[in-house]
Amino acid sequence: MPKPFVVERAGLLSTLILALSLVMIAVGLADVTVGGLGLGGWGGPMLVVGLLIFVLGLYWLVSYLKMISEIKDLMSIDSKAAFIKELDEAGYLAWRLPQKYEDELAERKKRFGLK
Repeated sequence: MPKPFVVERAGLLSTLILALSLVMIAVGLADVTVGGLGLGGWGGPMLVVGLLIFVLGLYWLVSYLKMISEIKDLMSIDSKAAFIKELDEAGYLAWRLPQKYEDELAERKKRFGLK
């Protein structure tokens, strides 16, 4: 069963959300400060929503990149005993990340002779 689109494309989607939020912040800020964009008073709410979306998108991107960093560290373990000790954590991270990380974990387990 394939993973959800949001999981498979988390890096791209979080980056796009950050870009969209920056545009919203810029337009909202320009309307609030200059006032000539003709948004009819929606500049302030657009600025606030843009800031909220920016924070959420940044959190999503940072957590995604952190999980990738953690699983790469776990995949670089050369000791079978140390790998087995961290296998649960690696499995959880691979489950939360795109399919290629589950495939990489399965290959790593196969190389160590694990099921």
